[in-house]
Amino acid sequence: MEIRFEIKVTHRDMYNFLMHHTYRSFSGIFSVVAGIALLGLFWYGRTLGTENTWLYLLFGVLFLVYEPWTLLIQSAKQVSSNPVFQKPLSYCLTETGISVAQGETENEIPWTAVTKVRESARSFFIYTSKRNASIWVKDQLGGQEQAVREILERQVPERARGKARR
Repeated sequence: MEIRFEIKVTHRDMYNFLMHHTYRSFSGIFSVVAGIALLGLFWYGRTLGTENTWLYLLFGVLFLVYEPWTLLIQSAKQVSSNPVFQKPLSYCLTETGISVAQGETENEIPWTAVTKVRESARSFFIYTSKRNASIWVKDQLGGQEQAVREILERQVPERARGKARR
């Protein structure tokens, strides 16, 4: 069985990946919890008339807004400055691995090199290292989303697949 598709990653796709990657980690979850707690302290301190409650508001908003904003800027910068994202990547999934081609360059990735697979509502993220992943945007799979999911389930060990999020 062979599945072929082309993916052109946009800054919106990269932002989706960065948000997913960041907010599925301890530091991402901690920043959301801390931001909400600080906003709660602001609200609670305000009702008591405590001084300097504006600091809670400032840091709460900073925790909740700063990271997504910087990820948005980073995604736009990364997609516009990296030549890999200027042209579509051609993928071919087979029983032996993933073939990735762009222009004259072609790379074979065996299934054993896939360390983690995650799925968001918009994309599949195929990790080959702790921070690097291929982004397969579902809208660009040409109606093959279920076939891609099935080959990933067959070829990637369950420990690397994690929980599917659709």
